Amino acid sequence: MITLRTKLLIAMALMGASICYGQLDRAAILGTVTDASGGVVPNATVKVTNQGTAAELTLTTDANGNFIAPVLPIGNYQVTASAPGFKTSVRDNIALSVNDRARIDLTLSAGEVTERITVEAQAPVIDSASSTLGGVIEKQQVSNLPFNGRSLASLMGLAPGVVMLGTTQQRSMNGVSQTRLFESGSRLLVDGGDSGQVDSDIVDSAYASQARVTRASVDAIAEVRIQESSYSAEYGQSMGGVVNFITKSGTNQYHGTLFEYFRNEKLDARNYFNVAPALKPPFRLNQFGGTFGGPIKRDKIFFFVNYEGVRQRLGIFQNTFVPTQAFRNTLPAPVRAEADILPLPNGPAVATEPRLAQFIRGISNELTEDTGSGKMDYHITEKDTLTLRYNRNESFTKSWFGVGDGQFRPVPALLQTAKLAYTKTLTPTLLNEAGITFNRGVWYAGAAGSPAVLNSPIVGSIAGMAAIGPAVFDLPVANTSFTYLDTLSWTKGRHALKFGTQVVGNRDNKAISFQEIVTFLTLDSFAANAPFAISTLGQPRQGMRNKYVHFFAQDDIQATKNLTINLGVRYQYDTAPSESHGRIANFDRVTGDIDTPGSSLFDAPKLDFAPRVGFAYTPFSSKKTVLRGGFGIFHSPLVAAAAQSVPSNIPGIGQSATALNPGVGFPFPLSKLIASARNLYAFPKDWKQSYTETWNMNIQQGFGQNSVLQVGYIGNRGVHLSPFQELNRVVPGTGVRKYPQFGTITNFYDGAIADYNGLQVGFKQRLTRGMTFNVNYTWSHALDEGGVSNGPATTANQDDAHFRNEYGSADYDVRHYVELDYTYQIPGMPRVPKVIGSGWQFNGITVMRAGLPYNVVCGCDAAGIGAATARPDLITGVAVTPANFDLPKRQLNLAAFATPVGHFGSLGRNVFTGPSAYNWDFSLFKNFAVTERQQVQFRAEMFNIFNTPQFSNPGSTTSSPATFGQSLSTIPAVGGFGSNRQIQFALRYAF
Repeated sequence: MITLRTKLLIAMALMGASICYGQLDRAAILGTVTDASGGVVPNATVKVTNQGTAAELTLTTDANGNFIAPVLPIGNYQVTASAPGFKTSVRDNIALSVNDRARIDLTLSAGEVTERITVEAQAPVIDSASSTLGGVIEKQQVSNLPFNGRSLASLMGLAPGVVMLGTTQQRSMNGVSQTRLFESGSRLLVDGGDSGQVDSDIVDSAYASQARVTRASVDAIAEVRIQESSYSAEYGQSMGGVVNFITKSGTNQYHGTLFEYFRNEKLDARNYFNVAPALKPPFRLNQFGGTFGGPIKRDKIFFFVNYEGVRQRLGIFQNTFVPTQAFRNTLPAPVRAEADILPLPNGPAVATEPRLAQFIRGISNELTEDTGSGKMDYHITEKDTLTLRYNRNESFTKSWFGVGDGQFRPVPALLQTAKLAYTKTLTPTLLNEAGITFNRGVWYAGAAGSPAVLNSPIVGSIAGMAAIGPAVFDLPVANTSFTYLDTLSWTKGRHALKFGTQVVGNRDNKAISFQEIVTFLTLDSFAANAPFAISTLGQPRQGMRNKYVHFFAQDDIQATKNLTINLGVRYQYDTAPSESHGRIANFDRVTGDIDTPGSSLFDAPKLDFAPRVGFAYTPFSSKKTVLRGGFGIFHSPLVAAAAQSVPSNIPGIGQSATALNPGVGFPFPLSKLIASARNLYAFPKDWKQSYTETWNMNIQQGFGQNSVLQVGYIGNRGVHLSPFQELNRVVPGTGVRKYPQFGTITNFYDGAIADYNGLQVGFKQRLTRGMTFNVNYTWSHALDEGGVSNGPATTANQDDAHFRNEYGSADYDVRHYVELDYTYQIPGMPRVPKVIGSGWQFNGITVMRAGLPYNVVCGCDAAGIGAATARPDLITGVAVTPANFDLPKRQLNLAAFATPVGHFGSLGRNVFTGPSAYNWDFSLFKNFAVTERQQVQFRAEMFNIFNTPQFSNPGSTTSSPATFGQSLSTIPAVGGFGSNRQIQFALRYAF
């Protein structure tokens, strides 16, 4: 039921007409008009003109000679200032990036207004009007740098302070630590509109890791703005920074591209651990598409469209073990029918288990993906602009999970996002932008195969034998989010004021088909038809819901000509998740029982205010030096999907499991089963929203028109963070759980903390003499209390009843990180024929990072809590690093650790650091001019060009001595980082 309070909040949010993401994808030009003596010129006419679309905005300076154009699309601009008795002053070619606040001061000389004084200009290389810490990935970098897989996530690694971990989570951007406390706190925007909500289930899933709403083509991206700290109160729902992908728009000139990128295994190097004569798995990757943009009606209506297709085929050799014919002949009829689902072996028998023999075959995992988008800008009048953007991503992933007839996992997905924005200039000092953003993701993870495969209840392997049943269940998912936002900008004297409201609704729907599962522990139990357990897994349809209602106010004050003060505050009210069918119930720790179904999980916080304060100060008249700093509080949203497991608390809903009586075979009568304890999920009744307190200090020094050096410090503390916690551990010494009528009880704990301190140094050179150059160094230390897991069974914490005892280096802590990227257009060679001696260009990205922390565990339940999460004791006086250290094989000395007895181990969490990583990506272009406006380009791109192995962290379980201290694999190859050397060719046509 919607309360009166909520109705009033929504009504206030909808005041002002249409609604959208305000100026989150825009820029601003501000300045002062003076005469030759330095006196201000009030009531001067200032015109700001977009040189690509001819859109014009006319302003009048105030009594202090100031003006501001607050909501401008990115692009190149001309600014003119005129007044009676003065010559017209013109500044040309001012390049604006997203969220820029470019200060353009103009001086008027005495003379006729018809006389013009034109100065060629560029956007200032430093921002003297904002305290925000971050960076812009510009068009030159987006268009030219080598990105393996053309992944948008790779673009983020080019900004100061961003650390690419090179893990499997990188594709969902959970592996990107944006100088923050944990990886999942960043907010992803496309043209200022949210894009990361509805695909969270998909991008975090191993089944469809490449399908995402944000999977726009790199060719459709104009630039990327990354904001790490002290950003405006306009931005909410983010503890870990804001990433804004800005898409291209049409102009008065028709322009477009056609392209194809191609990779296969022939030119790729072997993985370090894939030693000859083992074959390299076959691989084919084709990425192709194009873009086209221009005017529908000159100076009025513009369009831009793009399409990109992906066809990927990864060949793998499936090597597993199946029952021999002789063994099948001895099986009881019920299990013999199940065993016959598997093919007969085509290889030798297993020496240690003659009942099984090898089955090997070559198969292909496949990805088919089609992405398209369209954008239209309509300049209705000088005061009215309408923008519409639509993005569609359709994909189909096919991966094999067994050797049965047609035993593969199909995952179709359809992801869509749309944005409608309307900008209205009410007066020269008052402007409103409004609209709506819509995201929807639909995907389905299931199983395919013969009826025998799909109907088999025997799921999973049996003592090394191949899986018989489907191993997965039908899982349809449909996630939808709506975002409404209205922003009013008001310039009054020295104040640039913004007021806005944001309303977000999240709808997460899913279901898991019910399926019977029979478990055999050993091959002997399978032969005797003596199953260990039967489980019925599944969940009826559920619909998780929640919404956010936020308000913000921001005041950027030009206190003096050299000092800007940024003040802001944001209020957010995020409702507790609810379930559309009333199937939700919390676990009550006081009563030790389950709440009445349909009750609220917790009382949503109502006093979450997020203040922001910052400054930018230019101490010298040259405006080449800027000192900036700031402090802010940034809340994390609670998405409805976070509570998706809670409905299974209700008896008869969700997972249920039963254990077999001894002697009952398969198939079995239900009357012979004994019910087992159910697993539950819990939220604190007084849930507190996670947030960070962030502070930073930064100095920028410009050199010439195109180079800037910045040095800064950033620190933050995370409060009320939410690792998982097991509430129903076994009471030590008793062997009995605290609540014996239940199994595990996973609590969404809200009391953890985390800390981060970092030093950032960056140097950036924009295009000068054919070269761009960008280098960033980060020293940092991130600490937290652990608990980053999918549940208590896999948590790294040995004692999650006392999180403070787990305080240590975070899993994503990287002490040293260097990123270097560059592009260089090689000058033509005059004595060589032009077709050979000109048009060459090389580009590259180099990343060097220190190793990631890892946790040494003993794989034992030393304290008797019912979970094998204990760490070992560290033996005093014994060296941890072996004398014969050898990467990747010998990295730890097993003799330095002892298994604790009756207590938790003395070793701290994450005290060791894994191997460092070094990656060099390089590309070479050859451009062929067809006409003045047409060009054909050939690219050769090489990822990890020196084939440096990027070793993963070593095995760290002392009870597994065969793998302890050894790196047995390389970092999962995501976006090129961590892969063996890979070579890609491309052909592009541009006009």
